[in-house]
Amino acid sequence: MFGFGKKPVDKAVDAFIAALKSEGIKFNKSDDKPSVFINYSGDNFDSLTFSFFFDDDGESVAIKVFSIKQFEKSELDEAYEFCNKMNNEWRWIRFYVDSDDEFTADMDAVVRPNDKACGQECVGLLHRAVRIVDKVCGEF
Repeated sequence: MFGFGKKPVDKAVDAFIAALKSEGIKFNKSDDKPSVFINYSGDNFDSLTFSFFFDDDGESVAIKVFSIKQFEKSELDEAYEFCNKMNNEWRWIRFYVDSDDEFTADMDAVVRPNDKACGQECVGLLHRAVRIVDKVCGEF
């Protein structure tokens, strides 16, 4: 898993996958890009995909949750206000309305691809993102 000759990004992805497997969390891995996708259900949402996109150097990861809620054009002013309120209430994660008028969340983190703790760090980020998104969905 932490073999010589692997690129740092591969080490980071492999460490994350190993940590997910150790916790029994199902995932999908992209064959094309250093990305991992985890479907979760919460108390306040049925199913969302938490997407982890690793940078090429393996030293940072972007976690994105797309399509949390679709807003109608007539709801956009309220949606922007809601995003501002949530961004003020929650650290570590940003909320915005994307170009498709969908409520979206994302967070960025620095990881250490050569550290075996990298996988557990990413799992911790996953749990934090799920917990926050679930609470925010309860406020719709």
